[in-house]
Amino acid sequence: MSIIGYLRKNGVKHALDVIYQYKIDLFLQKLMLPFLKKKPLKDVILIESHDDFDCNGGAFYDYLIAGGYHRKYKIVWLLKHKIPKKLPPNVEAFHLYKPGIKKDYYICRAKYFLADNVVTNKVRKEQLSFYLCHGAFGLKNCVGMLNLPESVDYIASSSKNYDPILSVQVGRAYPNQSMIHTGYPFHDVIFQEHVENEVKKISDKEYRKTIIWMPTFRKGGGFRRNDSVDEQPLGLPLIKSREMLQALQDYLEKENVLMIIKIHPKQDPSTIKDLESLENIKVVTGLTMKELNLNNYRMIRDADALISDYSSIAYSFLLLNRPIGFVLSDLSSYKLGLVVENPDEFIVGPKIYTFEDFISFCSDVVNGRDAFEAKRKKVIDWLYEDCDGNSCARLAEFMGLERPK
Repeated sequence: MSIIGYLRKNGVKHALDVIYQYKIDLFLQKLMLPFLKKKPLKDVILIESHDDFDCNGGAFYDYLIAGGYHRKYKIVWLLKHKIPKKLPPNVEAFHLYKPGIKKDYYICRAKYFLADNVVTNKVRKEQLSFYLCHGAFGLKNCVGMLNLPESVDYIASSSKNYDPILSVQVGRAYPNQSMIHTGYPFHDVIFQEHVENEVKKISDKEYRKTIIWMPTFRKGGGFRRNDSVDEQPLGLPLIKSREMLQALQDYLEKENVLMIIKIHPKQDPSTIKDLESLENIKVVTGLTMKELNLNNYRMIRDADALISDYSSIAYSFLLLNRPIGFVLSDLSSYKLGLVVENPDEFIVGPKIYTFEDFISFCSDVVNGRDAFEAKRKKVIDWLYEDCDGNSCARLAEFMGLERPK
């Protein structure tokens, strides 16, 4: 495509954003590299995560800090949002999408690159690049959207069984030598002992049950991206009006159930402007998560049930072997489709197509009805090699990190 054609299709603003967010850094790295490539790599770990300090990168960072690794290894965060004013010793942070000379210096000297979502290409062959993924297995077909650069050396996978599916998702030929089975760092959070109940940060009332609904994004996640042609006035699948939302509230209030609707951080904020919290329905956004110091995996750990759809969060919650409902109401209009040919083998809970189905699932949770426990256990055994909360330790060992004495 010619420059003129690109500008006509995407606009001048988008072109300037690409130059500012990506191209200037690449230019600076090319300028620096001739002077730095003969210098030894430094004990520097670069980390990027899905929404800053979260996901796999965030869980592994917490492990490194708790273990004192930052006394030996400098940790450099590449952030999408505001840089914290205070960080632990030997930890620095830079804007991922803003050019910076010091940031590019670290890119030229770091030994390790860790990414959940946006991969920063390594610039020297001897550097090691790890893609940790920003979710476990999910039904969503992301072929063509997650193509990893050749600079990525290792890709975190949950098991050899999952390797062929993950390879397709990230654009790698299978078999390959990239897959490592250390487990996902964020799953360690699920196995941690309860220090405090995460749900209590959202509401301190006592409820019979807590159900978390975590729909994947439909509109958002990239330039002019919209993954579903289904009309969603409130930014949610299935719930088409405030009247339906109120009907859900009435049911939950009657049964004394709390429902937390966790909005995907990539969902276009304009689509949820009319979605409001009610007495028994609490809407949680990416901003809320940071304001209340919430963590997705601590939150689902403290829930009685999960409602999902094509998202990978269902297969993280799966490790708890608690009820999961799958909202598939927009499947026929969902542009991406599913990544597996046999989805029924992986849908380990009721399929929810209507509001009545939604209420029926909630009723089953309230009344302790669960017909899918054995099927969930079967998928756990197939999908995960380890279910022990030691993924961070295995990753650190694979990287060859030395714990400071």
